[in-house]
Amino acid sequence: MKLELKPFLLAALLAAPAGASGYTARDASCAAEDMQLFYYYLSPVQDAGVKNRPTTCHPGKKSLQLPAWLERALPAMAGRKVWKDPEEGELSEAVVWQTPVSILYEACARLAAADPMTDSAGFNDMRIRFIMSVERVTRAGLETSFGGRGGPMLATLDAATRAFDGLTGALSKDDRKAFDESAAGLLKSGRDLFAQVFEEPRSGGKKPAARYTPEARVLPGYRGVSLPVSASQAMFLSRGERVDMLVSFEALTGADTKEKVTATILQNVIVTGVQKAAAAGEPGVVQLLCNPNEAQYAALSLAQGSSITLIRRAPGDTEMRPMEIASFRRLIK
Repeated sequence: MKLELKPFLLAALLAAPAGASGYTARDASCAAEDMQLFYYYLSPVQDAGVKNRPTTCHPGKKSLQLPAWLERALPAMAGRKVWKDPEEGELSEAVVWQTPVSILYEACARLAAADPMTDSAGFNDMRIRFIMSVERVTRAGLETSFGGRGGPMLATLDAATRAFDGLTGALSKDDRKAFDESAAGLLKSGRDLFAQVFEEPRSGGKKPAARYTPEARVLPGYRGVSLPVSASQAMFLSRGERVDMLVSFEALTGADTKEKVTATILQNVIVTGVQKAAAAGEPGVVQLLCNPNEAQYAALSLAQGSSITLIRRAPGDTEMRPMEIASFRRLIK
């Protein structure tokens, strides 16, 4: 995402409260300014306007200087490849951090504009992209990044994810008060993320077990597919987890020869809801977040297959793998 480096003068003048319990347009424009500058801090080259940036958003300061420790660290961050994307290729440590920063800029700038609640589709899209970008930071193992600031900064990104959940949830209910409160939380997280660049590394950080799990919900353009599963499967599944879906069925494997086989039909789908079995021997129900094509295959599997099995994935495992159809005939060859 290309950001145009410019002051948010107009938005900063619109300082009326966005909501009775929320934030001002100046709050949003200042958060956007911070995110914009942070994005350019992480670029391969920083010009004089980035290294010494005038500001009216930081009391007691007329300008912000690129921290010397970060300027020294940037060449290594730009050169160190930490992620391989099938479309974008190998991505550097700096670029992996740049992505959530750019989305926070986008959200803050939208909150600074008029009538942000009219852009439900835009905020939902930002939320999805932000969750994916934070997951990439996590899986790249960047807790020691930024001279030991990475862990606490990741915790701040988690707080922003929580705010995105609250903000988009409020939009679905047309709840202005909840929207303003979550928007204020998002702006606070953005500014806190930027502030850490100018501080000594914070102690602690978040342990993996304490990390925030984004809400699993049916998103625009997706479908919530409900499937009956055995009580033993439903017992160990939780909302927000990722699963693969296996279906067993009879297939023609030779001339008029039928054989029971199992195929992986879906991979890396999110569980949006779980209804545990009411009693022993009764089925549970699991709802999966599927795109329209995946939803068709899930429905076909339910109609044609003899059994459906949902395989739980480890946290953070989103890799898609080619899978062969399993059969006993292949096993004993």
